[in-house]
Amino acid sequence: PADGKMNKIKWLLTWPLIFVLFTTIPNCSKPRWEKFFMLTFILSTLWIALFSYFMVWMVTVIGYTLGIPDVIMGITFLAAGTSVPDCMASLIVARQGLGDMAVSNTVGSNVFDILVGLGVPWGLQTMAIDYGSTVCIYDKCLICILILCLKNL
Repeated sequence: PADGKMNKIKWLLTWPLIFVLFTTIPNCSKPRWEKFFMLTFILSTLWIALFSYFMVWMVTVIGYTLGIPDVIMGITFLAAGTSVPDCMASLIVARQGLGDMAVSNTVGSNVFDILVGLGVPWGLQTMAIDYGSTVCIYDKCLICILILCLKNL
């Protein structure tokens, strides 16, 4: 009985979000929309970007309210939020007997975070926004963050 109530509460809380996504993203697995797969991809990516923005914003607000520095909040909550799905994916493929893929995912996700998560914004800054400029980092914790990301290698 308790499981039924919890499922109803979960459904009630997620229904508005599911409705908005259902109405804004075409389902390209249906014959009517199968030619719109790129639109589905682009809209899905935009929704992920919007959700990510709000997630970072809320973590920043909560950290400011509790007096916790942004760096600590980022390492703790945002890094955990990106690492848990990678961990789950690695566990799933490891249980299927694909240990090499699990290890590859573990190492690859951290390398991707460093090279793309830092490289793309810095590359855009120096190539598109202010051509030939340099990116100055005024955060003493960046080395610690990079070491934490590389600890799995």
